[in-house]
Amino acid sequence: MGIALHKVNRRNTPDKRFQPSDLNFTHGVASGDPYSDSVILWTRISPQYDSVDDNSVVSGDVPLYYHGPDQTVSTAPICVEFKVSLTSDFADIVSSGRAYTSSDVDYTVKVEATGLEAFTRYYYRFNVCDSNNTSPLGRTKTVPNVNDHVSQVNVAVYSCANYPFGFFNAYGNPARKDSVDYVIHLGDYIYEYKGDGDYGNGHPIGRVPKPERVIHSLYDFRERHATYRSDLDLLLSHAAFPWIATWDDHEVWLT
Repeated sequence: MGIALHKVNRRNTPDKRFQPSDLNFTHGVASGDPYSDSVILWTRISPQYDSVDDNSVVSGDVPLYYHGPDQTVSTAPICVEFKVSLTSDFADIVSSGRAYTSSDVDYTVKVEATGLEAFTRYYYRFNVCDSNNTSPLGRTKTVPNVNDHVSQVNVAVYSCANYPFGFFNAYGNPARKDSVDYVIHLGDYIYEYKGDGDYGNGHPIGRVPKPERVIHSLYDFRERHATYRSDLDLLLSHAAFPWIATWDDHEVWLT
């Protein structure tokens, strides 16, 4: 998912841009799809903690950046810088760049850091352009080259993570022990159920996912994803390791 920058630039209204102090990294950071020379980096930088309430389809004419009558959004894209370094103090930066996001994609950012060395650990972070508003620190790792011989590769494998069933300590333990190189997720990263007893009851442990209904719309899925990313162990795992993920059935609406 991305943005056509030439179209965004045409409708840019710089005097309405958000100030760095207006923006927050609401979902932590993540990395994934590691190659021997690159990795994908992800975050969300937003003026609102709520998801963008937009279920529109691309047809007909609507006002620019229209996201419903109760939404106030800017007509200026948000500029974000990313840096990748061999050290956590960013004294040895090996990849960097700028990216832009807006309400069109719920203020998410996804970039590819390139020019990296194989089977090497890196640190990364984002910041709002020309400011010290920075994201949490992330750590990632490239994979070996196809013909490299390595003595050991450790992975954590997960699937079927239903928020109201219980706590996600299994995500956090490998990060706290620093015991793996990569995370592999086999699907059902989220579930679409209400979570109030229809398939897991989260009320006794304070883990009823939002929105409190069976999810159908784009906004519903954004809110459910945000609920999962409020779990500190999940955030810790995403920040510590690159994820290699595939889909199963519960990531989409089941009819």
